[in-house]
Amino acid sequence: MQSQIEPQVCFLNGRLVPRSEARISIWDRGFQSGDAVYEGLRVYRGGVFQLHEHVRRLFLCARAIGIRMSLTERDVAKAILDTVAANRIEEDAHVRITVSRGDPLSSGMDTRICANVEPTVAILVEGKKPQMPKSGIRLATSSVRRTPAQCLDPKLHTCNQLGQILAKIEANNAGADEALMLDTDGFVAETNSANIFIIQGDILSTPRADSIMPGCTRQLVFDLAIERDLRVRETRVSLGDVYMADEMFITGTVNQIVPVIEVDGRAIGTGKAGPHTGALLERYLQEAEKLTVTAVA
Repeated sequence: MQSQIEPQVCFLNGRLVPRSEARISIWDRGFQSGDAVYEGLRVYRGGVFQLHEHVRRLFLCARAIGIRMSLTERDVAKAILDTVAANRIEEDAHVRITVSRGDPLSSGMDTRICANVEPTVAILVEGKKPQMPKSGIRLATSSVRRTPAQCLDPKLHTCNQLGQILAKIEANNAGADEALMLDTDGFVAETNSANIFIIQGDILSTPRADSIMPGCTRQLVFDLAIERDLRVRETRVSLGDVYMADEMFITGTVNQIVPVIEVDGRAIGTGKAGPHTGALLERYLQEAEKLTVTAVA
């Protein structure tokens, strides 16, 4: 297995290059302004889980902010698989693809300076197991609110993540694993990196897709929950709802499904990973291994 911090080969603008040669310009829009979109994916058995769903979202977000892609979705999907294969990693690997508006001749806010510039496309693969323990994590509510759609739509998966980073710093300082972020009305949005679910009885609740990025794993959990006869609700979730929950977990491609056992010093349920959460994780991992993509037609 490769080192967790030394991927061998990266994809950069149509070429596979060693990490030591994977460099972008200091004029690149992603570096200067966070003017870029990205996706994170996970490798199982040499394939990529939900590859086409992530590539599709990448293209939709690029289109939404006006980045004109010269590559096709098939090109990008194949480049991801080629990069995984070149790194010879078959398990416990994370893929990150970033597409910026490109490398113009000058800096500035005006996107017209990129009119004749190709987007920068970078793909890295690194050996990385899910970082959060399946025994459960602790959250601390952050003072930093999740950006609402009237300011910057959180459904745009952009590289502008300063709000989440500041929230994570607060969580670190509080001795928590992740930050619980509220929306501007004081209701639960998501953590600094993941979607949130709570269970009360047979009701599985998750915040509405207002101030969140509705993730691919979140959508899959809807289907898996129905198998367990859970009633799924997209609704406003308050901190009181969280504190009174029987179970709680977060979801995301990188860390899968992770139980939450404590929020703001309060134990959730029994203070241990709950039975529904464990069963959903087991089914998720089965789907992840079954539905990986190893080749592009």
